Amino acid sequence: MDIALPLVDTHAHIFTRRMPFSSLAWNKPDYEFTVEQFLQTLDAHHIPFGVIGAASIFDDYSDYTLQALNTYKRLRATVIVAPEIERDTLARMQAQGVSGIRFVWNRTKDLPDLHSPAYSRLLVRVADLGLHVQIYLDAKRLPPVLDRLNEFDLNIAVDHFGDPDTDQSLQCPGFQSVLRSVQKGRTWVRLSSPYRMKDPSAAPTYVEALLKAAGPERLMWGSDAPFVAYETRITYQDEVRQFLRWIPDPQVRSAISQTALKFYFF
Repeated sequence: MDIALPLVDTHAHIFTRRMPFSSLAWNKPDYEFTVEQFLQTLDAHHIPFGVIGAASIFDDYSDYTLQALNTYKRLRATVIVAPEIERDTLARMQAQGVSGIRFVWNRTKDLPDLHSPAYSRLLVRVADLGLHVQIYLDAKRLPPVLDRLNEFDLNIAVDHFGDPDTDQSLQCPGFQSVLRSVQKGRTWVRLSSPYRMKDPSAAPTYVEALLKAAGPERLMWGSDAPFVAYETRITYQDEVRQFLRWIPDPQVRSAISQTALKFYFF
């Protein structure tokens, strides 16, 4: 019987021991998770496609990711870029398989000014090229950032449920801002990394609310492999099984997979 496994893992990180860490890296893994290891993991779980998420611990170092995209056409990726990046550089990355840029600001003390000329130009360039913005930010600070991103004609992918404050349950203002952004028609939400929540057991509540408000057409699944800082507590199989439990209806799971395929590949 077809149990509708995910067709796309929309969030994983690849790196080697040779890659230079950012000066602000919050964690420095002493191992590597190469693109070949990622692909072997996908194959072991019968998942044909993968998306590489830019990792903040390497900042804008994208060489290895771009090399992987050149080699394996079953992959897409996001990158971290300086706001001053030129349009032609973004376009070249896009031609290699980059589908968007990632803002990883959940550990950033002072957020950049998205109204500044540099960021305004960046967001216009992203929109003009048909790229998307992937955002990882704590729910407390997320609402004004989503409001600003929605001023541009671009797609938004919110990481990790919007990183809600589980103490506030569904009434978390940040999570409510995610729901409002979805209703505007250009925002997708990634079901990933519940173990990074204060209360991971709350994840099904958010899944249910997102399905009700957004439907499978606005949801995607990601593993967050190799689970940096949680490597000894989480396995890839855990994350796949969790997705199956969250979404017991195989038709809904299939629809979520189709959403990811359309968003990243077709």
